[in-house]
Amino acid sequence: MMNFLNNMNLLPKNFIVANIVEVLKEDPDNGVEKLYEMSGTFITDSQIKAIIGQIKGYYDSHPSIKRYVKNMIYNTNKTCLNHFLQNIAVKELWEGLSIREQMSQKYSVNVPHSLVINIGMNCSLACKGCLCKSDPSLAMPLAEIDRLVAEARELGIHIIVLTGGDPLMNDSLFKVYEKYDDMEFIVLTNGVLLNDQRCLALSKLGNVLPLVTLEGGGDEIKQYIEPSTYQEILASLDRMKAHGILFGVMTPTKQSNLKFVTSDDFILPLIRKGSRINWYVTTSHGAPSEQLGANELSELEARISFIRQTRPYVTIVLESGNPFICRCVVGPLLFHYDFNGQHHVLFFPQLSVKNSQNQPLIQVLRKIQS
Repeated sequence: MMNFLNNMNLLPKNFIVANIVEVLKEDPDNGVEKLYEMSGTFITDSQIKAIIGQIKGYYDSHPSIKRYVKNMIYNTNKTCLNHFLQNIAVKELWEGLSIREQMSQKYSVNVPHSLVINIGMNCSLACKGCLCKSDPSLAMPLAEIDRLVAEARELGIHIIVLTGGDPLMNDSLFKVYEKYDDMEFIVLTNGVLLNDQRCLALSKLGNVLPLVTLEGGGDEIKQYIEPSTYQEILASLDRMKAHGILFGVMTPTKQSNLKFVTSDDFILPLIRKGSRINWYVTTSHGAPSEQLGANELSELEARISFIRQTRPYVTIVLESGNPFICRCVVGPLLFHYDFNGQHHVLFFPQLSVKNSQNQPLIQVLRKIQS
């Protein structure tokens, strides 16, 4: 290992990350400390050393971060952990940032960090109150999905969010996941199709991160689905944990469920079942009861911040550019954040049959941003 570290500048980044994963998986309790000690022997740049020291200091001073990292190392299989670090840390951030900047200048368009692809309305559930029916004309052909993913990769985009319906109804997508193994596919799903066979396939692929829609406990969502269906969803979380899959939960956040979904009664059982991330998605469209007011948004941000600091859980607040479709979020998505006293918004555009069929991705992005 030391010979590898001493010569790491000569090695490809994916090999470096693979060896980091080996260190972490060999000793989950002390892997981070070992990597930090090793870094002192091969990193000579004072600025990089200072940054690593700050990160280590933050890690040491936040017990929830330590628990989160150790939980992830213990419970995520090597393939999923390796792909996640390769695709997010290396491809999306390390390499992708400069490529996206170059492509943005070349094409005079803002190349986003991520894309949302709505592949159609096929769904395995018929939730009470859902007005959306399966419509074959809205289904995006596999060849079209493949083309958009390929063009996204050329632009430096390595995170693709898939929405439906339920993308897991289309098993042919597994060919796309396998073909583009340097892309991270975040799949929004209701969870009921996550049987052992699919979980085994996902665990072998490693580059698919399912986010299961859950906006409350059994009592809170019985107005939409049967209690037996809710138990099926919970069982899918157990199966993904057993297979070592990195996964999370997506929560459409409304006035009616705000307090519960930010409480320990909701969060802690999900953590125990293996969930590593929670997307809290709001909307400023649709029925007034689905929209959060200014005070409620402030309450959500405060509660999410508290969870991040005290629980081994990653929580993110996103805004949907469209109304919720019953229990579903379709995008586009916006991420709001403050940096150096200024407010910033990351926009993740949504592609569908209607706006992208047979059109070059760069042209679609221009139309969306015009």
